[in-house]
Amino acid sequence: MISPERTAQPASRPPGGTPVPPSYHWLAHLRASRPLRILLLIGGLSVAVLLTATIHYIVSMRDRELAGAERELSTLNLSLAEQTGSATQSVDLVLTTIIEQLKADGIATPEDYVRRMGGRDTYQMLRARISGLPQLDAVTMIAADGHLINFSRYYPIPPVNVSDRDYFAYLRDHDTDEPFISEPVRNRGNGSWTIYLARRISGPDGGFVGLVLGAIELSYFERIYKALQPDADGSISLWRRDGILLARYPMLPDIGRPLGHGQFLKVLEHAKSGVFLSAKGLNDGARLVATRALADYPLVVNVTRRLDAVLSEWRIQAWTIGAAGAAGIAALLLSLWALARQFSAYEAAAWAMDAARRAVEGREQAEHALRQSQKMEAIGQLTGGVAHDFNNLLQAIGINLHVIGSRTDDERIAGPARLALQAVERGATLTQHLLAFSRRQQLRPVPVDVAALVERVSRLLGRTLGQPVRIVTEVAPDLWPAMIDPTQLEMAVLNLALNARDAMPGGGTLWILAGNRSVGAGLVPGMVAGDYVVLRVRDTGTGMPAEVQARAFEPFFTTKEVGRGTGLGLSMVHGLATQSGGGVELDSRQGLGTTVTLYLPRADQEADAPSAGTAAPRAPEKTAGDAAGIGKGCAVLLVDDEELVRSATAGYLEQAGFAVREAADGAAALSLLDHGFRPDVIVTDHMMPGMTGLEMARTLRARRVATPILMVTGYAEDLTSTAAAQEVDLTVLSKPIEPSRLVRSIRDMAAVEG
Repeated sequence: MISPERTAQPASRPPGGTPVPPSYHWLAHLRASRPLRILLLIGGLSVAVLLTATIHYIVSMRDRELAGAERELSTLNLSLAEQTGSATQSVDLVLTTIIEQLKADGIATPEDYVRRMGGRDTYQMLRARISGLPQLDAVTMIAADGHLINFSRYYPIPPVNVSDRDYFAYLRDHDTDEPFISEPVRNRGNGSWTIYLARRISGPDGGFVGLVLGAIELSYFERIYKALQPDADGSISLWRRDGILLARYPMLPDIGRPLGHGQFLKVLEHAKSGVFLSAKGLNDGARLVATRALADYPLVVNVTRRLDAVLSEWRIQAWTIGAAGAAGIAALLLSLWALARQFSAYEAAAWAMDAARRAVEGREQAEHALRQSQKMEAIGQLTGGVAHDFNNLLQAIGINLHVIGSRTDDERIAGPARLALQAVERGATLTQHLLAFSRRQQLRPVPVDVAALVERVSRLLGRTLGQPVRIVTEVAPDLWPAMIDPTQLEMAVLNLALNARDAMPGGGTLWILAGNRSVGAGLVPGMVAGDYVVLRVRDTGTGMPAEVQARAFEPFFTTKEVGRGTGLGLSMVHGLATQSGGGVELDSRQGLGTTVTLYLPRADQEADAPSAGTAAPRAPEKTAGDAAGIGKGCAVLLVDDEELVRSATAGYLEQAGFAVREAADGAAALSLLDHGFRPDVIVTDHMMPGMTGLEMARTLRARRVATPILMVTGYAEDLTSTAAAQEVDLTVLSKPIEPSRLVRSIRDMAAVEG
């Protein structure tokens, strides 16, 4: 940044002054001198044209080199495919001739096949058939039960059964006239590889009579490929259509292995042949591959050359041309510099003043952002404290209302008590929204499938928002899972959708969009760089003026009429996003609609699939009368600085049969324990004067006290991450809590400890 103090200095060095860098003179005169601007424009265009021409020529040379190599490989690939097909067809012709002879001789049943083809004359016939075919190692006749009938290699026939082979099982179960190419088999004696071309022999009724089998030596193809190999850097290979390598030159140890569906198989799904660039070959770097499938057999011939070898001459030419172009650009730039030097004496006052103005504006924007952040933080601390005190009051009220309801059957008393409990529940929801804004709610972040959540929420909104609002969802493919509390996220989306509906009284369109985004440092205020799932809720509503946008995330701020909202929806969304490690952006224009963007941190692992079906119905909560005696024999240490909460909770627990000792703070609780009191469970608040509940728990664990600790709190700033709770092995419940649930939790913890 250019400071005003520096730009105020004259061009020469005054006494005690700082010299102005020459670059300032250049920039200032560039703004003031039209000839200099024209000169630099012409020079820049000349450099751009020269650089573009050089790059274009180098690229076109590369394309021509690749095109020539592709033509050569395609031509060789066609020739090799024809030779391979011809060799395979010769073997197939021997097999079809034998089958036609069997039909002409009237062999129609498996028994006839075995009886009439097992003699020495058939053996001599088979020997004659394979003569003159170097690729055909042997011909075998196989019965319907899999045992060998006759064999061209020797006689008599060995007691061999091939019913477990792939070709036998397939042709036995499929009435087909097509040949079958087997998986390669390695000869244990000499290590050579063989494939079998098999054909089915069917009776007049289509029944399975047997097989005739030709054994093809794969070394035959390797010899052909060796003779026709394009270059020392090339390779020729023969594959089965399911991705098994049959033969290759140069040889590799991968023969016979299923190497999976390679790129060439994807090419052959749409055409019989093609040329493509493979980023990684079977054993080295990138290769240019020509592939072709045989017309009548499930075989593929590939011809490759290493890309480095194909482009070796081009690289030499590219370096030469690039060096010449660089020299020309350097000479041109040197000429421009020499021509422009004469303008170096002029000042850059205008540029300095503009830079100073931008600096002032940037400082003002930063100060505004800081003030806004400090205001939101102060409001958050205030709302968190209010929520804590309010939760304590709700806890005391709720417990006493439960006690009142449990001690009477008079509906005139029990009815108003139930209505008051409903108000307590609404108050608890309100405090949860306050804690969400202040980023002190207890979240349970897990990997969440945001796409499934969007689909689920959109279905719910389709029934809730009604016909005037059209819902459109767009979810990017391969959407990352987000690390977020799924329940709170669903509530946030519902809140945003309801706000959008209220902003579109005459109907409109609601978009719910989800995608992936990698955020750099400083691109989104308040967020660290990283990967985020971006969830946008956009509407075509009335939008917000600037003054409303500035306060939109403040709790209890709303422009709706009384009874239409609490003003906590957007504040809860803001708290959820920021507390989860993400962020939120608001973009609204009057008459054009509003977009709220949530940045959710990406999860390191995939989201668990949601369980099918509906949850089991919840069992009814026990009243205090039902719970009487459940705590018998269980001693509880109750720690809470709020006397109303402590007294009400102690009374309810004693009514349930627990033996309760009370402590007003952590120091008093430790004193009771030091004087010999041994409770079965410790129930404590978190925010207490002097020592928090978490600090007390850490002290107890440091003393190796293993008593179960149940923390019931309305303000869990230190416990929003489960790491703190796991550190000291405690259970956390949020105020206000159902008294019967508190009783059950204490009983369960005491039972586990016992």
